[in-house]
Amino acid sequence: MQTIVFYDIKEFEQNFFQQELNDKYILIFKSNTLESETKLSKEEEQAEIISVFTGSRVDRDVLNKLPNLKLILTRSVGYSHIDTEYCNEHNILIANTPHYGDYTVAEYSFGLLLNLVRRICYGQNELKQGDMYPETFGMELYDKIIGIIGTGSIGSKSIKIAKGFSMNIICHDIHENEELKNEYNIKYTDINTICKLSDIIMLHAPLTTSTYHILNEERINLMKENAVIINTARGELIDTEALYNALLENRIKGAAIDVLEFEETISNKRPGENINLKNLRTSLINSKLLNLKNVIATPHIAYDTKEAVQRILNMTIKNLNEYSLGIDLKNEVK
Repeated sequence: MQTIVFYDIKEFEQNFFQQELNDKYILIFKSNTLESETKLSKEEEQAEIISVFTGSRVDRDVLNKLPNLKLILTRSVGYSHIDTEYCNEHNILIANTPHYGDYTVAEYSFGLLLNLVRRICYGQNELKQGDMYPETFGMELYDKIIGIIGTGSIGSKSIKIAKGFSMNIICHDIHENEELKNEYNIKYTDINTICKLSDIIMLHAPLTTSTYHILNEERINLMKENAVIINTARGELIDTEALYNALLENRIKGAAIDVLEFEETISNKRPGENINLKNLRTSLINSKLLNLKNVIATPHIAYDTKEAVQRILNMTIKNLNEYSLGIDLKNEVK
């Protein structure tokens, strides 16, 4: 039987996979993430299949320890945590789980937005401290300009929600969606124009070489003084230091983020290992960013609903079954 190792696995996920796969594979479950400093057992090193989540960093150092590896099942849409170049060179297949949380993440993005601009949690906390009349001067969403960067599966759902709030929608994507244009009367434009015009910038783009720091210092400096940023995509889409400085100096109103640049250092039990000077600087700025009063930050949980997680598990099984049957992987990352 083939061996599958599941990393960053929770108890209910383990129970599900055991029920579905126990008589078909040798199953190994690990609660830790998979990273270059992870010490692997002999059984792990011999695995033909591994399953990971976004907290893992499946780089060349890791992959070199897995000589029999044939398939990586990532329980996520994004796959920037996997060295795809190495996998292509060594004929290792990668399958992801697209569309499991399209509405899930879009809904959460607007939850963050409403919390930020209406100061919901701030008001709650002040009331608990005995202040019945705290300063909660906020901003309506009605008739505001929202700039959505990335109009794929999640971004298109955010467009639909924004339309429900009667917002004016401008977008950026390398692939313009004509159906969205016609149905929701959206306008596509360049990033700089989005930064200049938007009251709210919402990020739904994947992390690629071209989207890395898509919001850099120059573009953040173009933003309105009362503008806010919502990021539920990837932390690396924003230059952390530029964002921190703009918020600290009140050059923009606020930010609500579910992701951080180099966020694995927060959860890593050994954060001092395998870290370079640039990442160390980013980590230090992250810690300062989280303490700003005009920032709402959550721990990468936009996807985390009962329905979405079940779709992840079901799709992981589907990907595995297609591989076992020797048919084309519909969710193969190429």
